[in-house]
Amino acid sequence: MNPKSETIRNMFTRIAPRYDFLNRALSIRIDQLWRKDAVAYLPEGKDLRVLDLCAGTLDLTVEVLRQRPKAHVTSLDFSEAMLLAGKPKIPEDQKKQVELKVGDAMDLDFPKESFEGVICGFGIRNVVDNERALQEVYRVLKPGGRIIILEFFRPTHWSSKLFHGTYGKWVLPYVGSWLSKDPEAYQYLFDSIQKYYSREEFERLLKKNSFELIASEPLTSHVASIVVGKKRI
Repeated sequence: MNPKSETIRNMFTRIAPRYDFLNRALSIRIDQLWRKDAVAYLPEGKDLRVLDLCAGTLDLTVEVLRQRPKAHVTSLDFSEAMLLAGKPKIPEDQKKQVELKVGDAMDLDFPKESFEGVICGFGIRNVVDNERALQEVYRVLKPGGRIIILEFFRPTHWSSKLFHGTYGKWVLPYVGSWLSKDPEAYQYLFDSIQKYYSREEFERLLKKNSFELIASEPLTSHVASIVVGKKRI
């Protein structure tokens, strides 16, 4: 793992015990509605195999199990502490359907064409080399499989610029650092959004890496967005 990835992983490991509490408090639970919208883009099928990439504390994994109750989910994150913090959320009767795996999004340890769907919520922004990660996702997806990205892209719309320039710049870093006692983590969140791709730039990156773009949806006045690509058959 390169030094930048190691630094980001250590940061998430530090805040893992309070990550869910902070997420809910700072997002007013709107993030849960966004996750429902993202999971709805997954394919159907009783033998559905899904990779929850950058799975964090498993909110998306749980939502996948709720909407696709027969799915098998591999939840991968580079921070074991985050995965362990989320493990109690998995329903008891579905624990056998979930595999927790510590790994690198840029070097996926799976055979090619392993999954019908790959979903990533607010995580790919923390991957140092997005292009390499997308190439890995393309490799492990089955033909016709989908990648669903839920993310805070760099704001370009006036409403998202207003939100990220006020709440994101002032409230999030200060309240987040006060509650977490980790100022670096929540300053990183704001900075990482400003330095990341816009939604339009990410769409082009998907296409560049052989995906067919099938959906691109702004959420809550463009604060967050869902981008969906398909591996060509």
